[in-house]
Amino acid sequence: MRVKDVMSAQIVTVSPNDTAQSAARLMLETEVGALPVEVPGVGAIVGIITDRDIVVSVLGRGHSTSMAIAEFMTVSPEVCNESDDTAAVAARMRELGVRRLVVVNDDRRVVGIVSLVDIPAERPAMEGSQ
Repeated sequence: MRVKDVMSAQIVTVSPNDTAQSAARLMLETEVGALPVEVPGVGAIVGIITDRDIVVSVLGRGHSTSMAIAEFMTVSPEVCNESDDTAAVAARMRELGVRRLVVVNDDRRVVGIVSLVDIPAERPAMEGSQ
């Protein structure tokens, strides 16, 4: 199975200059837990933020919700290709200790996000089956 078969193709991005509060509001409205951070007008993904980042890095440390995303985002997020094998991507995510990867196409344009929960678990082959 390929990543493009299981990824979420609905991409909502934020700017590095957006605030933690605006990102949280966008996550609530779109029912997502992670947002790629995109340079406006360029289309380059420079980071990613998660709902956990907002809670731990902003609220947990007593920062204002007006803090710019650039101050707490994960810079240069790990990516995978839409044609990558899901089992290999899941293994890589576990190795990296991440639950989501930004998905790019062959032109390095963002086409989705894949989460560990999107990838079906491998089932062991039954004895005696071919």
